[in-house]
Amino acid sequence: MFIVLVILAIGGLVNWYESRDVVTGAQGPFPAAFAAEAPVAPEHVIRRAGGEQALVHGLSLRWTDSGMAALNLRTGKEYWRYERRDSNNSAVWSFGVSERTVVARFTDGKLVAIDLRTGKLLWHTELRAGGHHRSVELVGGRAVTEDPGAVRAFDERDGRSLWTVKTPESCPEAFLRSVHALPDHLSAVHVLCNASSQDGDWYGLLLGVDNRTGKILWQQRTVDPELTAWGDRHTLIAPDPDRPQTIQLLDMNRQRISPRVTLPLDEWDVVAAGSGTVLSATDPKDGSEDHDTLLRAYNTLDGHPSWQLRAPTGQEYGFPKIADGRVYVVRQPFLTAADAGRRVHADLLILDAGTGHLLHTLRLPAMTAPDETDDFQKLNVRDTADGAVSISWRDGSGDLLIATD
Repeated sequence: MFIVLVILAIGGLVNWYESRDVVTGAQGPFPAAFAAEAPVAPEHVIRRAGGEQALVHGLSLRWTDSGMAALNLRTGKEYWRYERRDSNNSAVWSFGVSERTVVARFTDGKLVAIDLRTGKLLWHTELRAGGHHRSVELVGGRAVTEDPGAVRAFDERDGRSLWTVKTPESCPEAFLRSVHALPDHLSAVHVLCNASSQDGDWYGLLLGVDNRTGKILWQQRTVDPELTAWGDRHTLIAPDPDRPQTIQLLDMNRQRISPRVTLPLDEWDVVAAGSGTVLSATDPKDGSEDHDTLLRAYNTLDGHPSWQLRAPTGQEYGFPKIADGRVYVVRQPFLTAADAGRRVHADLLILDAGTGHLLHTLRLPAMTAPDETDDFQKLNVRDTADGAVSISWRDGSGDLLIATD
């Protein structure tokens, strides 16, 4: 009886401890999405406060000082908020979003899942914190994150541990960079190994994983995952680790990963991929790596050039996104340190991904150049989802623009 009472008392203390968290729940009806796909001809622009954000349905998701908040995209009002009160100094390292769930990874190792529609806490679990940044990705109903020497997957709705993949002995410290769901129950898990090593022995590692069991089907060394791009469902664009100036299109299936074709690029400047198209942005003839002045498109089936678009003199492109057969990219003036604090006018261009034909142009509201403006400061397309396109400065400072039809 004494043991039972102690257990009940401990359970009560745990519930009390966790009940201090702020869980507002949904504030009003669930906001409808603007559309089912990326906008075709946006004419309206909403300005919102900046910060790390993701668009899903009619919501914008971002982290707060100690948790997560969802904002109604149309009104800017808070739809729900979750904040921890069980730690004085733990913040969100990263979060993943699906159409149903938000999963946040905290600096103390806690993994928390929140229902997107209701804002209610679904589950949480404790992982080893580690001393470096940790990521979480939500793909195919699974929340995938790192553990020292491993990558783990949890059911996004109930938090069940689904599988654990041990990384090789040469990769005791794996930093998750991306996860992609491929056909036939295959997940491509891309990690950076040993990034904090003082010996410089870091490398990229791509794992083909059976996403039902966690069995590793194949593995492939790569360059830094930041220097790769994902094309269609089974295509990765990456430099050859042995010949870094050779850019390959790699096919992936359950049996293997293998090169399909080599792109006619003499260095890495791929900026987007999707809808059967790979985009680069640097003009090889002007010798400048600071300004993206020439969009060049290549077909992902054979690597052949398909179209190109040059920016007018004194203008360049930010990082684009490809969605639903269209390219979304901002065209803006060159910026230098002298432009810090200046109001900048730019245009959102929408192009046909297959032909490069201009489908639509939208003049954007003026944006204030950041205080740390330099040659690399660009307005990038951040996200294209559910009828909305988000645009902000490359370093994440300043306001966020959201364009809709």
